[in-house]
Amino acid sequence: MSGGGGEVIRGCVLLVGAGGIAAPAALALAAAGVRELRVADDDEVELTNLHRQILFDDDDVGRPKLDAFSEALRRRFPGLRVDRRYGRFAPSAAAGLMPGVSVVVDATDNFASRFLIADVCRLTRTPVVHAAAIRWRATVMAVAGEGAPCYRCLFEDLPTGDAPDCATAGVAGPVCGVAGALAADRALAILEGDTSVFGRIATYDGLKDTLRSVPVSARPGCALCGASAAIATIDASRYVVACAAESGSPTHESGSPTQVEQDRESGSPTPVEQDRESGSSTHHNTGEQDHG
Repeated sequence: MSGGGGEVIRGCVLLVGAGGIAAPAALALAAAGVRELRVADDDEVELTNLHRQILFDDDDVGRPKLDAFSEALRRRFPGLRVDRRYGRFAPSAAAGLMPGVSVVVDATDNFASRFLIADVCRLTRTPVVHAAAIRWRATVMAVAGEGAPCYRCLFEDLPTGDAPDCATAGVAGPVCGVAGALAADRALAILEGDTSVFGRIATYDGLKDTLRSVPVSARPGCALCGASAAIATIDASRYVVACAAESGSPTHESGSPTQVEQDRESGSPTPVEQDRESGSSTHHNTGEQDHG
């Protein structure tokens, strides 16, 4: 990780989520010289989260995560700009979060959001770092704006049936820290033009204290980045209810709504790029869980 000598690293990093992975990632990014973070989240601080969400303490319980998150960062880094966006990274609001973003760090805790983020980043040609943690394992994958490979090359589509998350399966707090640190490392490399981080997935095993990085192959038939890619719009029906059921568009720090397609019909396609034909993708369940 570079940038620790006091120099400013140009570029805005969008953190999707303000929890156990986003907190260490934000600390590492700010310490390395990043001066602009945009953070999207719609949750409140809970007591059961404190073992892994290291920017919060007991006094923050019940507060919006974004408020506690940004205040904790500014105490440590007075020169850091934190652009708070209240709300989910939802299909109708996603396009409004992307302008000016250099790289996205996906620190969400469900498959629906991960696939939505992957699709939006591919369609807007924005690099993304997917980071996840569950039980004693952390996984991180950096994807170029063009994909090839992308998240759908590896997982293809949302899994069917219930998938365990931190609430049901648990997660060790330090494992979230590893995931956040690895995500920040990849994001910093991307900001500095290092393309060597693309096309690999890193897996940390907290029980064995081992870190393994393996290449990911581009899948020719990928619906998102393959030669005959079919995903050209963000259609809310493509994602599960947890992501498609929107609780309102994210807002700026002033509290005013971000204007993103307010005349849309529920479930209708949200165009991000319309120069490719729309279609559907198939499901390939790898069994890998990627919740943070």
